[in-house]
Amino acid sequence: MKYLLFVLFLCCSSFVCWTQEDRSFYLFSDFADSYIHYKDGRVFQVRSNYDLLRNRFKFIDKDNEIKEFADPDMIVSIKVGERIFVLVDRDEAAEVIQANPRILVQYLGQKRIKKDLTFGGKTETASVDSYSNMVYGSGDNEKNAVLAKIVCRFYIEKNKRLKRFSTEKQFLKIFPKHKELLKQYIDDHKVTFETVSEVKNLCNYALSLN
Repeated sequence: MKYLLFVLFLCCSSFVCWTQEDRSFYLFSDFADSYIHYKDGRVFQVRSNYDLLRNRFKFIDKDNEIKEFADPDMIVSIKVGERIFVLVDRDEAAEVIQANPRILVQYLGQKRIKKDLTFGGKTETASVDSYSNMVYGSGDNEKNAVLAKIVCRFYIEKNKRLKRFSTEKQFLKIFPKHKELLKQYIDDHKVTFETVSEVKNLCNYALSLN
């Protein structure tokens, strides 16, 4: 009897873990203690997490409700543990993977929609779209969405401006004078634009050529 209960407990635990993982749209496994630094010098400590589908930070307030920041234009940076994020748009954040020269990475969630079946079940559609194609809110699309994968969008500081790229083609356009050398580096080092450390090394190599 004890053995049966133990097996049932394992099955239930596995189901809960799978459901939480399947439905998680956040970068971190849980809301973590964070320090929000404002332009006027104020610093707030809250529990926050990054919503991968809405591309913005959310926090838990004193009433234990999940909310978005009302004044993102005032935020300088968000520190979660040892990781630092800055805003690259009005309320979209990117992680600082190198301070000087500045290299950032933004994590973007891609969703898959689960469609209702005739017998009441659900199945995942084959197509995967970025959340930018979805409407904000709690409509049916969002309720039935699952996180399919996380993709990276990078930023590199050049001539005191942040240049954005996600692919090899976009990256090479930033450094047209050294296109051939950079293509050779990418081929030799088998750089994939889904691996942060590889892209960071590529960026530093490109910057060293100037």
